Amino acid sequence: MGRSWMIALVLDGFLANADCDVDTIDMANPSPECLQPVMAEKRRPDEPDSYIPSVYSRLAFSPSTRGVRDLDLGFYRGNGKILVYATSKYLVEMANGKFFNSGVHTSELLVPLYHFMRAGFNFDFVTRDGGAFALEEWTFPMAIAADGFPAYEHLLRETAAKYSKEMSHPMPTAVIPKDLSGYVGIFIPGGHGPLVESHLDTDLGALLRQAHAIELPVMSLCHGPTALRAAALGGEFPFKGYKTKIFPDSVDAWSPSVGYLPGHLKPEDQAESKLVELGMEIMNVEMDDSVYEDRELITAASNLGAQKFSELAIPILLAKYQMNSSVVV
Repeated sequence: MGRSWMIALVLDGFLANADCDVDTIDMANPSPECLQPVMAEKRRPDEPDSYIPSVYSRLAFSPSTRGVRDLDLGFYRGNGKILVYATSKYLVEMANGKFFNSGVHTSELLVPLYHFMRAGFNFDFVTRDGGAFALEEWTFPMAIAADGFPAYEHLLRETAAKYSKEMSHPMPTAVIPKDLSGYVGIFIPGGHGPLVESHLDTDLGALLRQAHAIELPVMSLCHGPTALRAAALGGEFPFKGYKTKIFPDSVDAWSPSVGYLPGHLKPEDQAESKLVELGMEIMNVEMDDSVYEDRELITAASNLGAQKFSELAIPILLAKYQMNSSVVV
């Protein structure tokens, strides 16, 4: 893959840093200008200034997921849906008062959604307040080719377009049946946006406790598992003693050094440590593509694992809900 082609593709649709010369950027020794977070375009005129990652970090962390390819693992023929829980919030305040312009990472949401769709599953979309899904738009161009696999940005955008209406007008969590009737799983993608308030959603907490009680698969990756904290609100935390993957706090703490985050996370937003406090066991120390299954909980360590996450989750869902049978939930 040619370096100039990579840079052109990754920066397509981005706000570039005028002080960072992308034509001469030295990835082994980037200039301070290329390590600076970039001011984001405002989504609403009244919101505070916020930042997307530096030019260097967007290049260094592309592609977001490696090895994206179609899967043929079986086909679901039932009526049950996957409940897709995401956030409508995108401004994550750092400890220094600056805001990270985030939301849901597009590869973490749309790669699994694409594979679930091809395996026959349908969805209901939900946020805490019924507000539209907030996407990290700047992550779309990070779906570049690598390791012999083609770029997959078109798959992300086609999947986003297919479910655009549903993601623009999701249901609020409060209206979802507390017995989870009609659902075969809960899917919680990551990005830094979920750190804002998903752990405060008491209605989600009730759904997660019910999912545990009926052994309904709960599937999440990267920062998405921070939402599991909601299950401790108004009831006993059901995932105590469970093993999980999650984006490491240590990587978040390092990321300001390369301009990914515009500051350090507040202590209450360090999701890994908060899950440990609740009695969970973390199964990774790196930001990698690893995945894990512990009873009904299926997790992946980061956006890098979105493909492997899908490869793990789909056979579990199909096996639980009678693969290739029309007599299913």
